[in-house]
Amino acid sequence: MKDKPEETEIEALMDPDSDRLTGQQAYSLKSSLRDLLRVLLAAVAVAALSMFFFRASLVRGASMEPTLHDGDCTFVQMAGYGDPQRGDIVAIRASDGEGKHLVKRIIAVGGDTVQIDFEAGTVYVNGHRLEEPYAAGPTLLQGDVSFPVTVPEGHYFVLGDNRNHSQDSRSSALGMVPAEDIEGKVVFRFYPFSRFGPVS
Repeated sequence: MKDKPEETEIEALMDPDSDRLTGQQAYSLKSSLRDLLRVLLAAVAVAALSMFFFRASLVRGASMEPTLHDGDCTFVQMAGYGDPQRGDIVAIRASDGEGKHLVKRIIAVGGDTVQIDFEAGTVYVNGHRLEEPYAAGPTLLQGDVSFPVTVPEGHYFVLGDNRNHSQDSRSSALGMVPAEDIEGKVVFRFYPFSRFGPVS
């Protein structure tokens, strides 16, 4: 007596060999797993390199407007940035010991003499008036530092772009920034998307 179709299907499903992969299927699965592992390892390597060379940083406050705004998300170049230049926007390690940092623009380097005419709102470095299209306005806010001032070697004089709403090297609370306190250069803004792009 012939098996009923239903019984034949049940027997086929219960056959242990029915769950075994063919050699081609097994090879394909192994190949896919190897590819997935390679992708994961590459992602980990990229993330590790990114953490070493760059660090994501959130801007707090309005001291760097109009260049950077409160809430902007940026990348700070860490490794490979060892020679800060005038005009660079840098992340500075804060002295509060909480891992926070400040973002300011380097105006002068070691050996430079800075003079600020607070009546006219103009900044001079080594006797030359700076053209500052990045500044929000004239430099009118004074601190407790007397000018002219010469920047010590191994230090930097920094200002916020929003000159009248920034605590920077005009105040002894920050003063001249030693090289070891500069964590890196702010190079790119990745959020908000409407201002996505390089920072300068």
